[in-house]
Amino acid sequence: MRVRSFAGLTGTVLAIGLLLPSSAAAQISAHARAKAQVETRDKQHHNKLKTEAIPTATGAVAGGVAAGPAGAFAGAKMGHTVGSAFHGIKKHHDVKQQEKRNMAHRRYVSHRHHS
Repeated sequence: MRVRSFAGLTGTVLAIGLLLPSSAAAQISAHARAKAQVETRDKQHHNKLKTEAIPTATGAVAGGVAAGPAGAFAGAKMGHTVGSAFHGIKKHHDVKQQEKRNMAHRRYVSHRHHS
């Protein structure tokens, strides 16, 4: 008898859990929201490709001119490292700016009274 009531109780708890949104899923952090917005915008404009591929290609050409094939490889690696670092710094800055815009928007929307 206890097993049946436990099984029924388990099913009920699971059904209620599915109906109620969890607090973690319902409230996304401001940072996560800003990061997702920046990543979506970067993807649309191919920003990661631009900030990493161009320095990689430039480094490969410069290294190739200076030291041949081995220099091209070393230059490409150095260019990629610089491009990746630049992209990381730019993305961090963009996320912070997006967080500020989101907070300003929330302040404006939440305090605005319709008459």
